Amino acid sequence: MACVAAALFVTGCGGDGRTSGAAADGKVLGQQDLERAVVTEKDLPGRTFDALPGPVSADITLVDPSSCQAVADAVGMSSPFPPKARVKQVISSAEGDHGGSMMLASYPPDQAAAIIPALHTALDSCRAFTPAYGFAYEDVTQMQDPGLGNGSAAFHLLQVLSSKGKKPLKVPVTVTVVRAGATLLTFQSTNTKDSDPAVFPQDAVDTQLAKLADATR
Repeated sequence: MACVAAALFVTGCGGDGRTSGAAADGKVLGQQDLERAVVTEKDLPGRTFDALPGPVSADITLVDPSSCQAVADAVGMSSPFPPKARVKQVISSAEGDHGGSMMLASYPPDQAAAIIPALHTALDSCRAFTPAYGFAYEDVTQMQDPGLGNGSAAFHLLQVLSSKGKKPLKVPVTVTVVRAGATLLTFQSTNTKDSDPAVFPQDAVDTQLAKLADATR
């Protein structure tokens, strides 16, 4: 999986949206199976992984304009469908990357297959949006499709952190979403130190895709 582009600015991956060993049979993992399929310190001893608690539900936050909803869902690691199971965790940073957050969520195959196309459609026109709650986002830019799993999309944008009387702080965020069979994977990273692009750990993406493929065989 040399062409992994989880939140990286790739220029030469392309492909047909599939990757060797990807979970293509539509097997829907339950909560316990999904938890066993998520990457941990045992898989990557040099990193730490901290679980993010949260309900297994469709927990979208409406945005303006509504045409950006699928982009906002990816940023918020949510979806319009209630997942069958979901796991979220934070990954520590290391030299050359910024760490980040990741999510694995399983859906009925037809719902899983609808998410990536909807995201591509939204990215064609979405440039900025404001959630009903939280900070605004701007400079939404679609990146080259990394060609992972059974469908993928990648983009970067700026989160605008504003407070009264102060100049807004614009934080770079990168997001990659991958469908592997009936499982949706979201990788997100932010760079709070400077204006350079955020870089998600590539080793975590490679290892996670491989481990999920093993779990769904």
